[in-house]
Amino acid sequence: MPAPEHLAAVATVLCVYPPRHRDALDGWLHAQRAERLLRRDGEDRCEAVLFRDRAGRACWCLYLLPDSDFLAWDDAIAALPACRGGEARSSAWARLRRRWLRRLRGPWQAQILRLQVLADEAGHCILLADRAEPSALGLAHARRIAAAEGARLHAQADACCCLASRRSDRAEAAAPA
Repeated sequence: MPAPEHLAAVATVLCVYPPRHRDALDGWLHAQRAERLLRRDGEDRCEAVLFRDRAGRACWCLYLLPDSDFLAWDDAIAALPACRGGEARSSAWARLRRRWLRRLRGPWQAQILRLQVLADEAGHCILLADRAEPSALGLAHARRIAAAEGARLHAQADACCCLASRRSDRAEAAAPA
């Protein structure tokens, strides 16, 4: 899993999450593992980090945007394995299947966010997110990704999502004594 401070260094991302989550950072709270994802649609290339929950279901996905910090992105995903299975392919059949499943379960949501990190008194990193104002190119790119994912893009998200996650607390609790 990427560390919260590495994700925050990327700054602006497109966050795509399933309808079962109440807000954009809820997927981060459920994520147990992460994989690099690369999709090609004709001339377009989309890079993402796909997060999976304990059951192996996709629960959160962060997409690189033209407004993102590309060097920080490379650092954040360097140690992640490549996505396994057919999700990395972007064939017409795979896109139709994703859209059909998302229509059946309800449309996924998408928001353009600026990730930030805050250290609490104990030194644990907490991931926060605020609405980001992307460039025209970033917004166009986010719209294309959301459409390809069958997700509803919320360009005017709430001013602050501010759902905090204490990943290190959970890691310490799960570690054998």
